Amino acid sequence: SFPRVSSSGVRPFSTASGGRVRHSLRIEGTAMAWSVPQLVRRGRSVIPESSISDLLELFPIDTCLNVKRGASRFFMYEEHTPNKIKDAAGAATTIAVTPCEFGALLAECDGSHYYWTAPMASVAPDLLREKFDWYSDLHDESDRPLLDPRGPSLWMGTSGSGTQCHYDVANNIILQLHGTKRVRCYSPSLGLRHLHVFPDAHPRARKSQVDFDDVDFGRFPHFEDCPAPSLDVVLGPGDMLKIPAFWFHHVENGKLSYSNENAIDGPSASLNSFSLSKPMLVAQQIFKQGSRLGRGELEDRIISVLRARGVRLLENLNINNPNEWIERNLLEARFTPIGNFDERDTFQENKVELTKRQMDDAEACVDGTMPYFEQIITEQDESGDGVGIAQLVALHLMELWAVKLVGAGAVGRAWREALV
Repeated sequence: SFPRVSSSGVRPFSTASGGRVRHSLRIEGTAMAWSVPQLVRRGRSVIPESSISDLLELFPIDTCLNVKRGASRFFMYEEHTPNKIKDAAGAATTIAVTPCEFGALLAECDGSHYYWTAPMASVAPDLLREKFDWYSDLHDESDRPLLDPRGPSLWMGTSGSGTQCHYDVANNIILQLHGTKRVRCYSPSLGLRHLHVFPDAHPRARKSQVDFDDVDFGRFPHFEDCPAPSLDVVLGPGDMLKIPAFWFHHVENGKLSYSNENAIDGPSASLNSFSLSKPMLVAQQIFKQGSRLGRGELEDRIISVLRARGVRLLENLNINNPNEWIERNLLEARFTPIGNFDERDTFQENKVELTKRQMDDAEACVDGTMPYFEQIITEQDESGDGVGIAQLVALHLMELWAVKLVGAGAVGRAWREALV
């Protein structure tokens, strides 16, 4: 049911030296139909009349819901593990409640914000069966083999709560069921340049570090000249929004003082249905091909390896000044705000140059990824942002190299040394 990887011809990508990459793989089995966010008002002619109480009544009464609670109104997925960069903010508070108790929390205003999401089948199979068994109809036929096998998820939150601006690597359909939801969408190119995304080795990877309510422009200078979002919309019951993979979206539930007049004060509920995205499937091949490192031969040349690979990659992607691009979009945007530079003064091996064989190996590894990058760029239609997606994937690959060589805690410092 998943797309297969097979050999196929594609125009080879030019390498920095003017050579040609003669081999290629392509992901087959789905069209690159998701290019820009698409809003459909009353996306389904009839949706179930669904108050919060209606939805929760179909949950087993003894179901345990793990609900996030916070003084801050924005929530995000976090993955705290020992091999991640240490998160100074710590994990969000989670409370265990019954559906009845959660309904009361959503209705009350106790000064805290509450947010919950889970696959519908895992917590309320009767709800999925009785009201939403048609959810796959939201997707084009070509997408249905790629749907999340867990089925659709429910998202519920108090008025004013939301999810911090982020991007997903899967395509996402939001169907609003109850209340309203404001969604602002930003292109991948805009996001990587202006939204100060957390590093990939951070527990909050793929999320913006910027507090949209109270921006610290000294800490996040690139946000100051951030253009308006590509789409800024308030969803009401029955409205559907398709968000392509790698597009950033900032979500707010209910009514806020500066919200669109169509926003309604009160809790919000939506159905979310994810499907595998073609850019993600192609990116997996990039990481598989491009992450190979001969650690035993490179221990005294780590920084030189990073520099050689980074420059080669960005030049192949037609970025004119790789050092300037790394400084802005990797270091200033991601690592400077979290201070990921201060564990050691320097890497002593920084000045050790690569042998010709090592340089050839580094460049060949990068060149082998370029047909995949080109596939991401060229298979978006003219309205899409394949270049932005490719650059986000390149940032991930550059961080992956450093994590393998120096560990998550020293990625920013290693790339800083690579620019010296």
